[in-house]
Order: sequence, then structure tokens, then C-alpha cells
Amino acid sequence: MKWISTTGRLLGAAFYYAPDDERIAGVLQFFQQPNWQQEWTSFVDEKTQKKSTALITEGLHQNLDEQYQALFIGPNALPAPPWGSVYLDPESVIFGQSLLALRTFLQQHQIAFQSNQDEPEDHIGLMLMLAAYLAENRPHLLPEFLSQHLLTWASHFLKQLANTEHPFYQGLAQLALATLDDWRQRLNLSVPQVRFYR
Repeated sequence: MKWISTTGRLLGAAFYYAPDDERIAGVLQFFQQPNWQQEWTSFVDEKTQKKSTALITEGLHQNLDEQYQALFIGPNALPAPPWGSVYLDPESVIFGQSLLALRTFLQQHQIAFQSNQDEPEDHIGLMLMLAAYLAENRPHLLPEFLSQHLLTWASHFLKQLANTEHPFYQGLAQLALATLDDWRQRLNLSVPQVRFYR
């Protein structure tokens, strides 16, 4: 659970917060350490580690604000929108049926999101941080949350993100893919097959 908590917080914050947000400063400092990938050594294969490390390092030497803006804000079409319902809803919209199912899960278990913006709760960053929260505070809910709400679409999204031209987030996507696969195996989760509409 500690591993899920640590990696969920790190990756979730990196995907969710803009690079100039003070809440991500510690995360960026972590990825600037020369040996940060050693944290992943026992959980992610060496090839993935090397590739994601090279991309993250390259990206840190570029304008992170521009990378974040292009991927998560716009104004152009987002190459890999970070919300689950974009992939799971037949209309490819945010606030789709999968988001409503996630909200039902949150309400049933009296989990309240604290967000400063009107952001759908199925943002990849928020969901990774929610996984960390559940690992720390309500681990019995983690298998249901992961198998029914996050792992159904996260790999599909992360593969699209890994194919963009923004190295910091490409590297994060590859690292997150391997990390989520490790979570799935560690918890012995069965994830239902779903149809993607984007």
C-alpha cells in the first residue's frame, strides 16, 4: 500500500498540476534528482526505466509550461484528453456515464473531492491521487476503485500520451503504464474489457 500511495501521489500530481503550481514543486525536484528511478527498480523493468528516465530528463530541460498547456489545456485539440469518460462514453464527452459511475462510488463511500476548479473527477491526475488516498486510508476500497474506475481506461489514455511529442509527459506516461500494471498484478485484479470510443 505504501508503494501505491507514493507512486499515486507523485504521478497524480505530475499529471494534474501545472508546472508553475507550487504544489508540484517537490515532485519536479524529485524527478530532477540523479537517481530518482531507483525508487522504481523493484517494480518496473530496466528497459522502461531507462526510456522513461531519458524522456523525463529531456523534458525537464524544455519548457514544461508549454508541454502542459499543449497536452491538458489547449487552445488546440488535446492529443490525449486526461478524462476517462472521453474514452468510455459513446459521445466521447467529459461528464459522461463513466464519470457518473465514479461519482456514485464516491458518494456511496462518502469521499469528497477538494478541487479549486470545476474539474471532472475522472481526470487521470485526480484518480491517481485518489488511489494514493485510498491506499493510505481505506485500502479495502482500492481493488474496486482500480478495477472498475481507473484501470479500465488509464492504459489506453497513457499509451496515447506516450505517443505525443512532449518528452516529460511521454516519460511519465511510460512510467505510469508500468506502475499501474504493477499495481494490477500486486493486487491480483481482474479488469473488465471495455470499448473505447476515442
